[in-house]
Amino acid sequence: MQAILYSQARNNLRDIINQVCDNFEEFIITTKDKQSAILISQSEYNSMKETIYLLSSKNNRDRLLDAVEQIDKVNYLKKEIDV
Repeated sequence: MQAILYSQARNNLRDIINQVCDNFEEFIITTKDKQSAILISQSEYNSMKETIYLLSSKNNRDRLLDAVEQIDKVNYLKKEIDV
């Protein structure tokens, strides 16, 4: 994550947006009065929102964490799907 001043961001906005979208870079942009914002790609933002949504339900969170634990233990259950 790179930290830059607002004036630097303003002067290089197109390049910064390209870095964010093409390379998943993140920028902390700070104003003179020390207010800060983070610039991330829309796809990264959408992924974060989806993760927050999926983890917001206790039942869903428990199932997801259990699945991750099974993957970590290499404890797979193979199921055939009829099509």
